[in-house]
Amino acid sequence: MSLFFDNEKLFDAEGHLTDEGLYALKDGTLDDLGALEAAEHLSFCDYCLLRYTQLIDAAPACLQEPMRDLIPQVQNLMRLRRFRIMTNRYVSAAAAVVLAFMLWGFASMGASQRMAQRAVEPQAPRVSFGQWLDTTVSGFYDGLNDTFSNFTLAAENGLAQLQHHQNSDSAKGE
Repeated sequence: MSLFFDNEKLFDAEGHLTDEGLYALKDGTLDDLGALEAAEHLSFCDYCLLRYTQLIDAAPACLQEPMRDLIPQVQNLMRLRRFRIMTNRYVSAAAAVVLAFMLWGFASMGASQRMAQRAVEPQAPRVSFGQWLDTTVSGFYDGLNDTFSNFTLAAENGLAQLQHHQNSDSAKGE
């Protein structure tokens, strides 16, 4: 005897699912093709869907509810994935910015400038790569700090102008 339900007995002469077919669908003894055919039939046949719903409602309450709530676990996984994606984006962007500024620093100290410096100051001590990188990065951070300071100053000026404008409008209305 086969573990699966016979697909020939799934539908009756009128084209509806048989009672045995509904029980086989509920018990999970349909093979893949039978389950697909039954699911497709339930998607458009309200009569069979009502019978299947009543069959499920007659099941014990312990079978109707999931074993545990999966929402917190799924939400935690979504938070972790979002954190990883955002971290990867910011790390990639930061690496690209650092690389761009390093290349910009290399390009700004062209061969002609270096040769001119050597001709003018032949006894000047050589700067190691670490010292050069340190001055370049500190210069970058100083420039970034100035940019943020200017942005903050512009935002404060705009806010002051809005407050002044609101105060003058309220004075006109009185």
